[in-house]
Amino acid sequence: MRTAITGTVAIVVLLVPLPPQKAGPVHDELPLNLSLFRAPITRNNLALSQALGTIGAYVQGGYVLFGVELRTKDGNEPLVGLNLLPGSHFGDGLHQILAQIPGHEYKLVSKHMINIYPIGAETDSKDLLNMPVSRFDAISVDPTQILTSPAEYIPELEARLHPRTPAQPYGYGGLTVRSNVPPVTLHLKNTTLRGILNAASEAMEEFPAQYQPVGWAYLLQPDPSLPAGGKHSRMFIFSAPKNWKQQ
Repeated sequence: MRTAITGTVAIVVLLVPLPPQKAGPVHDELPLNLSLFRAPITRNNLALSQALGTIGAYVQGGYVLFGVELRTKDGNEPLVGLNLLPGSHFGDGLHQILAQIPGHEYKLVSKHMINIYPIGAETDSKDLLNMPVSRFDAISVDPTQILTSPAEYIPELEARLHPRTPAQPYGYGGLTVRSNVPPVTLHLKNTTLRGILNAASEAMEEFPAQYQPVGWAYLLQPDPSLPAGGKHSRMFIFSAPKNWKQQ
């Protein structure tokens, strides 16, 4: 299912508080129909990832992870606000946020995973996240490292982000900081970079309760003068409630 919000991509700065969002009808599809904690939610000038994390933290009876793609001129996330009344559902909060970032749409990937991206990005063959990967095998690896350093596991991505001349050596370098989360194993065929990132986040569903799963965000600051077409950055999106496993 996809819902599109048309318009021009813009950074939205809220100078006036949003009018309260009335609780709409119960959405008929997970995770949109998940109830939020019965309290008003009012926030102003939140970075998009913070706003998504806020409504995620209020989810009752489940949890939601996000995979977000943004293209920005300055490398910053758009700012949004929340004004939700008691009795609202997750879908109400999601639609309120999307209304403030015109030119973006969302897709329900699974009952726990939602992707947000510029309209048409998922079918754009030039989009880095749509880069085809014929086979991906990651055995007993830290899934958070796949989210933040995917090129370490995908040679095709490394070659695209850091093109080399034949005379230059090819390989990986640098120091990667490892976390202490449980490892996961992924075997995927005929997928994309976007699909791999989603799978890494969804694999955290098997974590013990003390480890919260995380989503991902990919920000592109276009710059045609750079070999990779711009500056690429990645980060986590924390949206699972602390009691995500017990719900």
